[in-house]
Amino acid sequence: MQLRLMGSCLLIIYFPAFFGCTLKTVDTTEAGNRDSLKGKVLIATQKSEFKRTIVSEIRDNLGDNVFYVKVVDVKWLPNESTDDFNAIVILNRCMAGRPDPRVESFVDDMPDKKKLILLTTGRLDSWKPDSSEIDAVSSASTMSETTPLARSIADKVMNIIEAQGNP
Repeated sequence: MQLRLMGSCLLIIYFPAFFGCTLKTVDTTEAGNRDSLKGKVLIATQKSEFKRTIVSEIRDNLGDNVFYVKVVDVKWLPNESTDDFNAIVILNRCMAGRPDPRVESFVDDMPDKKKLILLTTGRLDSWKPDSSEIDAVSSASTMSETTPLARSIADKVMNIIEAQGNP
């Protein structure tokens, strides 16, 4: 009887936690000319107020300098081709010392790691990718830091695009 009661309690706790974590996704958005041959940026992120603000400020900072920006949830990264973009920005939450497995797999499989900027958020976690070619930044999710952090990321995106001979 106690085992059944304990199992029921665990299910009551597990299901809301599972669905609460898995159903929160970022809507895919696109802005600009998808057929542009230069200045195409992919931003993959996770749902949080901090990351939403960072993405919005990055887009504002890029302004007219980038011809196409696509924002997707991190869970859709496996569906994206790195060849379709000049620069890729990933905003990722670190949990238990590791990033989302989809992020780690995407980063590991990426042939041109120089066009990737990776922002990892977490309180005490400081995961960094193995490759020194990746521009990796870590930050606490502090709302007062969004503006300088977004400006820094947008500047890095523009440096990547300019190094490729684009805008």
